[in-house]
Amino acid sequence: MKKITAILILLFLSFGAMAQLEVKPGSFQEVTGFVNINLDKYSDDNDVPYAVLKVKTENINDKQRRELLFEGDAATFIECEYKVGEVWVYLTYKASYLKISHPDLSSTEFWFPFDMEPKKGYELTLVNNAKLTEEELLERMRKIEEAMQNKPEPQIVYVEKPVEQPVQTPVEPKKPLTPRYSFFVVNGIMNTYSGPSLGFTLGSMRKAGIFISLSTNFNFDGFLEEESLIHYNSDQIQQLIDANGYDSKEKYLSYSAILGAIIRIAGPVNMKIGGGYSSNSLITNLSNGYYNENFWDSDQSSYGFGGLVGIQAHFGRFVVSFDAATTNFKMYEARIGIGIGTIGH
Repeated sequence: MKKITAILILLFLSFGAMAQLEVKPGSFQEVTGFVNINLDKYSDDNDVPYAVLKVKTENINDKQRRELLFEGDAATFIECEYKVGEVWVYLTYKASYLKISHPDLSSTEFWFPFDMEPKKGYELTLVNNAKLTEEELLERMRKIEEAMQNKPEPQIVYVEKPVEQPVQTPVEPKKPLTPRYSFFVVNGIMNTYSGPSLGFTLGSMRKAGIFISLSTNFNFDGFLEEESLIHYNSDQIQQLIDANGYDSKEKYLSYSAILGAIIRIAGPVNMKIGGGYSSNSLITNLSNGYYNENFWDSDQSSYGFGGLVGIQAHFGRFVVSFDAATTNFKMYEARIGIGIGTIGH
């Protein structure tokens, strides 16, 4: 029993000590007067100059610091120099974001709030928000083991109890279940960034139940390719067009899959809340006969978490709904739906 208790306490402390990497808010800034003169790390493989990012660390030891991994855009090259208390990251100055991860900790993505300039220096602070350090966790476990070794096992005394006659409890009739209501709703979706989309919602409930909602604008060209595309903002894409005379063609990709719960509020009125995956991506194709490339516009696009809240009402077999949805709380849309329902057992 003592070993089992110690293991449970260890697991509890371990979960409490899980780390969370985070870029300290407001720490990203230009290093005034810094110029990169390291000729070995002066430009990337495409002869595009590097910018230098000094990543300062808090609550991260030297071993963990040397195990940090850095990733950028598809067209971003990265080289690292490990210093005392910080890492110098040489990266293509056109990079729009940096992903920092550690095999034993978590990962975080940082989007640069302004365009970096070639050869110049910048800095930010990376924080490990661990509740307990490794040394603190080991010290607590040592104290727990000592306490468990010194604590005597409790003595268990068995006392015979006279047999009691069972008490007859009257059986109450079962209450009838609320009828099951299954529904199918077609949604018209409006937003301010990509035009109309269509979707549908289906589910089943008594006083509560579940639903799934799917939607798309039926533009499947580039489906699920957001991560593999070059991520540029609108200004960077326009600069490429102005500098090279590329022809540009835009296409918008919109789709979502959301699973959630539906709960009866009063009478025929129900509330819905759910989450899942959503994408609203503006993809710009640049070409001139010899060059052809697709770019993901980070200013007018987002993909990842999809959230939904809404109201749905049943009037016999007729169903109406109004939902509000979001993609990463950056893109928003309104969904109006009508449908049919069936009542069963």
